[in-house]
Amino acid sequence: MSQAVPVESLQTFQEKVFARHVLFDLPFPIAPTFLLLGLIGWVLYGKVSDAWLLLWAGWAIAAVLARMVFDRRMRKRVNAEHGYAIALRGGAALSLPLGLVSGFFAWLYFDVNEPTTMAILSTYMTVIIVGSVAPTSVYLPTFYLLVLGAYGPYLLKLLQDGRAGHWVVLGLNLLFLMVTFRYAHAAHRMHREAVRLRYEKQQLIEDLSERRAAAEHASSTKSLFLAGVSHDLKQPIRALGLYLGVLEHTQRQERADVVDKVAPKMQMALGELHGQVTRLLELSRLESGALEVTMVRVDLDSLFAGLHALFEAQAAGKGIRLRFANLERLRSRALWVDLQMLESILQNLISNAIKHTAVGTVYIGVRQRKAYRRGRQLCIEVRDTGSGIALEQQSYLFDAYRSFDDRKASESHGLGLAIAKAQATYLGASIAVRSAPGRGSVFTVCGLSTHNGKLEQAQDQSALRS
Repeated sequence: MSQAVPVESLQTFQEKVFARHVLFDLPFPIAPTFLLLGLIGWVLYGKVSDAWLLLWAGWAIAAVLARMVFDRRMRKRVNAEHGYAIALRGGAALSLPLGLVSGFFAWLYFDVNEPTTMAILSTYMTVIIVGSVAPTSVYLPTFYLLVLGAYGPYLLKLLQDGRAGHWVVLGLNLLFLMVTFRYAHAAHRMHREAVRLRYEKQQLIEDLSERRAAAEHASSTKSLFLAGVSHDLKQPIRALGLYLGVLEHTQRQERADVVDKVAPKMQMALGELHGQVTRLLELSRLESGALEVTMVRVDLDSLFAGLHALFEAQAAGKGIRLRFANLERLRSRALWVDLQMLESILQNLISNAIKHTAVGTVYIGVRQRKAYRRGRQLCIEVRDTGSGIALEQQSYLFDAYRSFDDRKASESHGLGLAIAKAQATYLGASIAVRSAPGRGSVFTVCGLSTHNGKLEQAQDQSALRS
């Protein structure tokens, strides 16, 4: 059977989409960036000393080259482990030195005595901030680091000037920043909502694909199974037909002797047919979910005593020792289960164990497994020293429509364990197998309730409140 592939979380999916959007859909504008840097350098030339101009130019070129190298490297490694998160966080970290390129320019170019300079600077800062919203609001840390790096020095200069008029300008710029931040957050929410819808669409497509594959697999394997079982159902029917034909063509004076010989064989064929049809109907009822579970208190001593009486003769007939665990040291020697279902499960497991064991022992024991929640830690295991089960067949063992042919080894045609698994599910339990060829098998039924339904429900509610 195919196993479901783990689905990535929404957060991982968002990181993946945002990182690929930043790296591939928004390529770093190299030519316009260097053109802008050239224009800024031309504006600063003659206004500041050559040393400050060289320092600014060196910083700007280093910041741009660092971002270019990072983007190129991450485009090749983005699909590696944690690559998407590294791309986003690394890009955000490098946006700060890029923002400081503009902030450094504002600091050097700032001159309150020249209105034209201030107008050019204000226009430049506005363009930079507004232009950064669309490409960087995908990942808000990138936006904040870029904007604060670019706008911070300019605002600090206005604050240091101390003039009332510039304080008004400072207030207007802060108001502008607040509006820009809200706009960036709104754009970010739109990006996240678009990604969430895309994620849900992808999950729906994957779920439909898995369901389709599972349905096709189930249809194919069920067809193969029914093809095999139909042959086995025809065998007793054909045998009954042959026996009736013998009776029909037997002379009256010889019919009594023939009936004595044929009747037991007809009864055996009819019993086999009835058993196969009953198992098919039982599995169908379990899979439909139409069965009602009657939970009652079941004493383990009585349960084991009944199983021992039922299988003692069968085990003795094969020379096998049938052993049951000593329950005296067990704290809770009672279960809260559907007795008929639990008996059916254990009868199936014990019968199979005896059937596949030539010599040795079949042991039925009880264990406590702390991995299960309190009240469902009791497990019943059926251990045998039989032929064992190959590892490649264990994953199909509880599949009613298994693909390997084990019908020669079992009269249940693969249905017995499938029925037992379905019954265990009704009881809130599970069945596991541990086996190796030539080393026997251990079938364990775990998760059986030792509390009544009301107490267990109260425990669940208490756990939820805590």
